[in-house]
Amino acid sequence: MKKIVSTILLAMCAGSILLAEKAEVRMVLKDGKKLNPVSKTVELEKVSADKFRIVIPKESIPENAKFVEVIPEFAKANKGDDGYWMQARGTYGKFDKDNGFYSKNRQLMPIYAVKKGETMFWGHVKTWRFDYDFVARVQNGKYEVYPRFRVDGVKEYFPLYNDIVIEFNKLEGDKANYNEVAKAYQKFQLDNKKVRTIKDRVKDYPMLDYLCESIVIRIQTHCAKPISDKKIDFTKETEWPIVVHMPFGVSEEFVKAIKDAGVDKATIVSAGWNYGGYDGRTPQHLPVEAAAGGEEAYLRLVKKTQDLGYQFTLHATNTDGYTVSPKWDTDWVGKKRDGSLVALGLWAGGKCYLVCQNCSYHKWAISEIHEMAKLGAKGPHYIDVYSATYPNRCADKNHPATPEQMAEYQNKILAESKKVFGGASSESGYDHVAGNIDYINYIERDIKNMWDGKQNKLISGIYPLWELVYHGIILYNSDRATQNHTRGKCMYKLEKSGDPRWMEGDGILDPRTSLKIVEFGGRPIFYTYKFADVPRIKRAWDEFKPVRHLQKEMMVGHDTIADNVFITKFGDGSQIISNYNKEPFSYSIGSEKVAKNIHGKGSTKATKKVVYTINPISYILINPDGSVFTPKPF
Repeated sequence: MKKIVSTILLAMCAGSILLAEKAEVRMVLKDGKKLNPVSKTVELEKVSADKFRIVIPKESIPENAKFVEVIPEFAKANKGDDGYWMQARGTYGKFDKDNGFYSKNRQLMPIYAVKKGETMFWGHVKTWRFDYDFVARVQNGKYEVYPRFRVDGVKEYFPLYNDIVIEFNKLEGDKANYNEVAKAYQKFQLDNKKVRTIKDRVKDYPMLDYLCESIVIRIQTHCAKPISDKKIDFTKETEWPIVVHMPFGVSEEFVKAIKDAGVDKATIVSAGWNYGGYDGRTPQHLPVEAAAGGEEAYLRLVKKTQDLGYQFTLHATNTDGYTVSPKWDTDWVGKKRDGSLVALGLWAGGKCYLVCQNCSYHKWAISEIHEMAKLGAKGPHYIDVYSATYPNRCADKNHPATPEQMAEYQNKILAESKKVFGGASSESGYDHVAGNIDYINYIERDIKNMWDGKQNKLISGIYPLWELVYHGIILYNSDRATQNHTRGKCMYKLEKSGDPRWMEGDGILDPRTSLKIVEFGGRPIFYTYKFADVPRIKRAWDEFKPVRHLQKEMMVGHDTIADNVFITKFGDGSQIISNYNKEPFSYSIGSEKVAKNIHGKGSTKATKKVVYTINPISYILINPDGSVFTPKPF
């Protein structure tokens, strides 16, 4: 077997004319219960002076392979080397540990980077993007950073159907940093028409203009069944009763209270309006749930909200299905090659079965969008988890779909939502649907993990890599840690979105959360059905207003000025200086020194030095005209 694998690996780059840079290709083979790594060093194809590629033909991957790992020489380092590795979220680690292992099984974007000294390489995984782990490993001070392709996971559903293709891009000198990685990937997305900027889309979707200047308030939830502690296949006779948290009539009062508090622009997302309540009997959504008031009361809520000048949008769940649904049919459930049904998780409807998007697109998803539109909602139609998980897969011979194909159906459903409602949105930052969403609730939960002390020890910090790519393209809140931020921490350990206890806070505010939203270019979002949160929503609105105009601008740079002090730059010339220290920080622009001409003599024109003071745990906004905004203390 070793000889066969070695021969295959040697042949992988055959035919390349210009060869440069080497990589270790490691096939991790299953030998009974043991794993047997077989490695070979190959040369990468040199596409250009600063681009390299590797192609691993699917036929070259042995039948008993569990993983395929690709480790270029430039992705290896030693403890003490100057530089860092970076995962797609912007989580990064310095080369300062002796031992450790970090793995991320889902990637917001199919990119990663390694910087050593004055050189940086960033990898772009062109195929298998839904089937690899990002790995950073150090043993005895020796680092390896690489994608690990999960062969087993693919074979559960299909024979291998894609070659593994990775491109490696070289950045040097001043360009060897995460800002340039973001610019390069953003350019790829824009040039290939994968996404459009907000400024470009507004002419086609005018409600997007309002969305940029509003904050999102998600009524969570009108009603919902409790979440069972066991994976139960409920029936109509055995399902748990619906609990009403905020009926539609009370919701009218809630929305009016927000308006009366002085929140001028808001996008209200209505969750748990649907048949069976939140996650109750999907994939069927209609009729409107009677326990919360029924359709007539719901129509009044929609109109009342819109009369107040707010957007009103619907929360939908297209991926989760339950046996209690009137639409229940094993036909639409995703299946493995052996015919078994794919189930994942436990929510209000009971044991959750994954809906094949190929099947739903062709049978009911599009017509249901048009039926839901009759309720009068206008604005970004919300489809849960489309951007928070990878698309599932289905081996059913009647409606097969790889995750790549499933993503295409998700995009078609989102595109129809934009056409019908004027916009579309989803939950998190996984960018296979980036071209068809206007906003997301949060990007990831890495900042929360870091602040809670739960982050992997190899991680040194988090930079806004995702934000540098997508600010000015997608509206967002950066993290689970910065949601509901003026409410304080959740009083309960359980944070499942279907559990109403998540709507409670301890009232203890951490000003870092407010500052992180500003530094990372985000905007506030609330999940609530509590009148007690109205003044907290108003506080978040007041924090957002001075910087909301930047939502339409591209984020063009981010850097560290000093310890715990950062600068964020925007396309219109605006700059935000964020100070996380407990003492004021002085930031100067310009120089008191007399400028010299090309002959080395003093010029009559001197550069004026301007010194700015940033208060503790606060920021300043330097506008393009040089004027400065200093906020009230958080």
